[in-house]
Amino acid sequence: MKKSLILSAILTASLLVGCNTSGESPSNGSGEGSNDGVKTIEFFQVKSEAVQTFNQLIEKFEDDNPTINIEQNTVPDGMTVLKTRFSTGDIPDIFITYPVEADYVLRANNDYLLDVTDEPFIDKVNGEIQDRYIENDRMYGVALSLNANGVLYNKAIFEEHGIDIPQTWDEFMAVNEALEAAGQTPVIMGNQDLGQTSIFNLNFVAQQFDPDYWESLNAGNETIVGDPRWEEAAQKMLDVLQFAQRDHMGTDYDQGNAMFANGEGAMYFMGAWVLPTLRDMNPNFDEEFGYFTFPQTNNPDENVTISGVDVGLSIAADTDYPEEALKFVEFLVDEAQTFADLDGSFSAVEGVEIKDPVLQGLLPHIEEGKVANWPNHYWAGGTAVEADFRSHSQNFFSHQNIEQYLQDLDSMFASYRQ
Repeated sequence: MKKSLILSAILTASLLVGCNTSGESPSNGSGEGSNDGVKTIEFFQVKSEAVQTFNQLIEKFEDDNPTINIEQNTVPDGMTVLKTRFSTGDIPDIFITYPVEADYVLRANNDYLLDVTDEPFIDKVNGEIQDRYIENDRMYGVALSLNANGVLYNKAIFEEHGIDIPQTWDEFMAVNEALEAAGQTPVIMGNQDLGQTSIFNLNFVAQQFDPDYWESLNAGNETIVGDPRWEEAAQKMLDVLQFAQRDHMGTDYDQGNAMFANGEGAMYFMGAWVLPTLRDMNPNFDEEFGYFTFPQTNNPDENVTISGVDVGLSIAADTDYPEEALKFVEFLVDEAQTFADLDGSFSAVEGVEIKDPVLQGLLPHIEEGKVANWPNHYWAGGTAVEADFRSHSQNFFSHQNIEQYLQDLDSMFASYRQ
């Protein structure tokens, strides 16, 4: 059975440049039947770290459902490729989707997504999280898991230098200074990859701004230049950046993971999705590393942790096999405990126990609701504006000009307003 189709960069490029010259509406889902009666469903998922986890679950599902073949498809820059496939009418049967985010709203309002509101398995998902998928009183996606973004740390390095987990911004900066004075690299960053810049700096943005602010910004009622909250966030980004390894702008995601897993730095700003990768790199990872909430203010009660839907699932409205696709989604919801155990993620499904030892450091914040959703989920422009934000952030990290950065962001957000 084919479990995973990891396409090459060449295929990715061909998808990106493909075009629909017919002018027709998007075509039916990509599932295809076969001569032996097996129905093939494409599952397009954007988490490279989760490929093996889904492989295990797919194998179990196919063993129980021999007439259904789930073809997992994971490509580089998956969300951009998915957007291109929608524009060309080549829509996967099942795909990862994020609630609230502009691309989801657009697809829901244009009838591209299957309505799952009345499916019985929806009741198994945490209502507060699942309700994020409501659009015009209906739901077109299912939340399976949640990510969380914090600071991974090397326990041995902290213990060697007598460092306690910081609870405030001032304590955090003091930790950086103490580590640097001791000859340690305080922070590992992989800023050669655009996505890694936003994983870091969106912490500061999420701390400063709530959903009401983004609604006001999208309406043109806010100006970033001259806003002291943006100026503070940008300055704090630079304050931390000075403690990263010397070549952080030349370090990519994979290199950053390897450096941190091998003990080359004390801290790493990263989401929980990276845990399976780090465990593959270091079999003693659970004993040697921990997590703590990023303390961005001097009031511990005000510090928030970014947490949003990590794996959310939508089905193409015109898939050839809606019953089979729904059956697989229901299976994943029923296997939410297994998924959480393998993936190292928080669950959106009721009754799932978080057993991951490293995640325990973030669990209190999640349980107490001291969280903020990913800010980019509220931005007009969806995937496109997020890509622009990453590019501006990488440029900011290179040139470290706050005034120019805020001007760039002002112009960027203005360009995506309707």
